[in-house]
Amino acid sequence: MQWQSVLEFIHRKLRTTNLYKEFNNKQNEHEVMALMMSNDIVGELLTLWLEKQCELKIEKCSKKAKSFKNEGNESFKKKNYPASVELYTTSAKYAIFDNDDYSISLANRSAALFHMGEYESCLEDIDVAFASNYPTELRPKLHLRAAQCWIKLYDASRADEQLTKAQNLITNDENITANDRENVMRNIGKLTMEINELLEQKVCKFPDVIKWSPEDLLPPNPTYSSASSVLTRDYSPTRGRYVKTKSAIKRGDVLYVEKPFAFVTLDHIVSNFICVHCCNHIANAGYPCRGCPHVLYCSKKCWSISWLSYHKWECVGYEMSIWKQIGIAHLALKVFFSSIETHDNTKFNEVQKLVTNIDKLSTDDLIIYSITARMLVQYLEVYTNILKTIDMKTCLIDKFMNEEFTISSDVSCHEGKKLFVGTLILRHMLQLIANGHAITRLNLTDAEGASVFEEQQQRVAVGIYPSVSMMNHSCDPNIMNTFWNDYLIVKAVRNIPAGGEIFNCYGPHFRRMGLKERQDALKNQYCFTCQCEPCTDPELQHFLDRFAALKCLNCDGPLTDVDMNSSKCLDCNLICTADVKNRADDLNNATTLFNLAQDCMQQGKNDEALDHLERCLKIRQKWLFKYHDELTINYDTLGKICVVMGQWCDSISYLETSILAVEEKFGLDSIEVANELNKITDICIQYLQRTPNGKSSSYRDIGKKTQRFLRRAEKIMSIIGGPWSEVYQEISNKGRELSGMLQSLRI
Repeated sequence: MQWQSVLEFIHRKLRTTNLYKEFNNKQNEHEVMALMMSNDIVGELLTLWLEKQCELKIEKCSKKAKSFKNEGNESFKKKNYPASVELYTTSAKYAIFDNDDYSISLANRSAALFHMGEYESCLEDIDVAFASNYPTELRPKLHLRAAQCWIKLYDASRADEQLTKAQNLITNDENITANDRENVMRNIGKLTMEINELLEQKVCKFPDVIKWSPEDLLPPNPTYSSASSVLTRDYSPTRGRYVKTKSAIKRGDVLYVEKPFAFVTLDHIVSNFICVHCCNHIANAGYPCRGCPHVLYCSKKCWSISWLSYHKWECVGYEMSIWKQIGIAHLALKVFFSSIETHDNTKFNEVQKLVTNIDKLSTDDLIIYSITARMLVQYLEVYTNILKTIDMKTCLIDKFMNEEFTISSDVSCHEGKKLFVGTLILRHMLQLIANGHAITRLNLTDAEGASVFEEQQQRVAVGIYPSVSMMNHSCDPNIMNTFWNDYLIVKAVRNIPAGGEIFNCYGPHFRRMGLKERQDALKNQYCFTCQCEPCTDPELQHFLDRFAALKCLNCDGPLTDVDMNSSKCLDCNLICTADVKNRADDLNNATTLFNLAQDCMQQGKNDEALDHLERCLKIRQKWLFKYHDELTINYDTLGKICVVMGQWCDSISYLETSILAVEEKFGLDSIEVANELNKITDICIQYLQRTPNGKSSSYRDIGKKTQRFLRRAEKIMSIIGGPWSEVYQEISNKGRELSGMLQSLRI
């Protein structure tokens, strides 16, 4: 039975008992959890569910590991190295850590990576194999491979170190056969000659890569961690805690660089390529967990640290498929683990002080959250050793700096420990409802078979950022959030005067969501009624209506309905009447044509698709306001089909028109405009690369136009992002590529 069904069943059962009434009088998380922990029936039902999940565990499997390893070996023999890397990774996922399967899979993968020229990745695989019980008698071969990598990287000293280690092993290990010893010595001789050649040629090794950290963007702030020194926190009865400036801020200034106190990846396919410890993208060689087949890491460092810090306690929960069923509660548990491990007492207390809104929650919500918290306590008690091994006083209680947030529990006894842990987990769950922050990455999607990609921000994880959480909400924020792995980097998108408040957007943005929808969403999740400018200014309250408006026949402005038969222009105020039936019939016909075009595109009938789209466009241009969303989509789709058909100039023209609407809706310096400029420059550069007549006027015009697009896109991204942004990097790379092309043609 799925967790949601169990939760609803227990909830219904409690509604018929006196316990339900008692919840109405509980003032804090400790009282709520004390009441929930006292109910034996709830405990029994949760025990049954956990036992069932344990029976259904998806565990490591030696049989599967060996099967995938053998498939990897076959691919390796065929020199299909990328396929063998993937198969060896899957083998390591299922391999049991305590025997040789795990380390051998990674050692085999290192060989494939070597042949692919991925020398740094090969070396890291070798390191992890050595740290994972790799058989002693096989180690000399790995040291030789490591030496080969260092030779390829022109590092004679490190290569020689590996040869020394290989020689020591074959000298001292009696399990190595005479034949193997002879082969290793022969290879040591060959590699020694290669090292000597390097030394004779005086070839310099590749310089060590200087590792950049986002924390370099801001100096430490002793009074407000992770924040710029120009920011300060304040309090008012109406606004609560809020953030303001000490001095004027310019747009593009970095305001925060914060690593999450804790985060969890979301359960979808993209998460298979995201490191669960640092949120880095996993390229071709992730490191599977030593305990479960569900988690991947990007590096040896993350693989090692995560196990020691927290994953040893959540590992079996992955096997039991608990975490993907309980939503934000998984992050609450991760916050609890981070609270145990952290040595940063300031950050610990910043988390404890985050609002819970417990006084604004319904009794039903409190019961549901506390049932989940109790389930997690029972999981920790039965399936981990955390309650037995962790000193709650040292690791948690002594870290509290404010008695207001301290939890009064007798942790010297087992039941007191459980109540203390449950109370903390419940607190974190309630905090995360209002303070959880989505972590996004750029996702590239193929545009209907064209060699052009569209950028979409996709949620890959959710984390808690206590310093950033101090900002209040506005539906028109003056900051922009970007990410470098799990680091949240916040920049100002407008000039802000001294004493001005810094506003974040909690999700509902006036350029993306209507007034009522925004107000309802904020009230339901964050328990307040927004009074920001877009919510109170009559001119902004219906901002999005313009992008769903019909066209004024007098001035071409946007119309808003007055009644069934008449509309008022938002620009010239003229009352317009129209033949409603003919208009509706025309627009329905346009929708039919657009859908037919989509079908034709999927079937490769490009000429028919283009005809349908052009006819659709004429109808929509007649009736719809020029920035109507359907017109924008129409222009964008025409741009795509023209790319597929090689009609580059037409595609560029359609997309330029589409960009005008995106600017109007999202703002001139928005990420949406930057993404559109990035897309159109892809098409421009393809035109420049594929057009043989580089001296034509159209070629020169598009070359100059592409330069303007790229300069503008780079300017936008320098304000709202930076060199860590994928879009910024793409644009910079294209700018260099274009400069080379145009210089060769003297344009």
